[in-house]
Amino acid sequence: MLGYYFPVIEIRGYAMIEKTKLAYIILLSMILSPLSVLGQSHGNHGGHGDHGHAHMGPTVSCTNLANPPWDGLSEKDKQRFNNLEQELSGLNTPEAAIAAGFFPALGDIPGMGIHYVNLSMGLDKDYNIDLPNQLMFSPIDGEEKLVGAAYAFVDVPNTDVQLPFESEFASWHDHPQFANDGETLHMLHVWFVDSSNGPFAGLNFWLPYQTAGIEIPNPCWMAEEEIADRIRKVSFALTQFDWEGSESDLSGQAGEARPSSDEIQGISDSTGVDGEVVEAIVTTDGAAGASWNRPPSISSDRLEMLEVLGAAAQDDDIDAWRIAADTFLADLNEEEMNRVLATLGVLGENQMSSAERDAAGISQPGSRN
Repeated sequence: MLGYYFPVIEIRGYAMIEKTKLAYIILLSMILSPLSVLGQSHGNHGGHGDHGHAHMGPTVSCTNLANPPWDGLSEKDKQRFNNLEQELSGLNTPEAAIAAGFFPALGDIPGMGIHYVNLSMGLDKDYNIDLPNQLMFSPIDGEEKLVGAAYAFVDVPNTDVQLPFESEFASWHDHPQFANDGETLHMLHVWFVDSSNGPFAGLNFWLPYQTAGIEIPNPCWMAEEEIADRIRKVSFALTQFDWEGSESDLSGQAGEARPSSDEIQGISDSTGVDGEVVEAIVTTDGAAGASWNRPPSISSDRLEMLEVLGAAAQDDDIDAWRIAADTFLADLNEEEMNRVLATLGVLGENQMSSAERDAAGISQPGSRN
């Protein structure tokens, strides 16, 4: 997939734009740094070690919190999910989302999909529980599907803004590097499709498998950390390759779908966001400074390895799957594995709250410590 290779983003006039006006850009580009920078930020992973303290998501029940309708949630939360899905039912295609003012921004993020952001909704604390300001699309079975949504707002780190759901697994994660001093950007993801770590996971490790057309592992295996670690590594390894046979039009639409000059100006007028920033957010073809590197195709030998992996998942054979995963991961070269681990680390740390990072001894994003 074109969008899975990280874009190098360069916005003209960056230093002159207030941080709050950059919120939507960095919300989506916070982890879209040059790959060399990602690798450096997490040291030498030549030994294929773990991802440190990064938050890989909670372990949830595989019987009632691994897939919709999320029977393990309270009746109140299940009803809120139903209300949300009904409210968004008319926005379940990229075309409908764009027509409603949600524009694709900066490509397919591993474990999240493509974020479609509605600039006119802003980042205020008074969010609309039935209409999140972001939608997430991802290719599943060759079709672009609405897989989730995200709430986002700016406030102080210890916000008292109430979560839209009462589940213990629902919590704000935040990005202090993308707000004014003393504030942070809070977010919550919700999923409408099967999720590796439940309905509110920051990262859904099933998405890359589904994009590649590979059977996802048994969700109960996520309870065994040594298997879950393999699942995550294989997932993000899959994002490094061009899946020509399963690629949909989503990446192409994300590059072509863009508002007109009048619409950009209208969004700018209504939100106070600089017009060039608006254009940068909704453009992925390089016109506003975003450039792309197409990922390589996967080799026939590796495809055979993944066929064995998928067959093991389909047969629910955890031992065969472990062997197949180890075979595939061992075939990655050092650069490929470093990229997998660095991406997992950066994305994982960005799915934590400031308080969680402090407790784990992790420097806050943007900190010089």
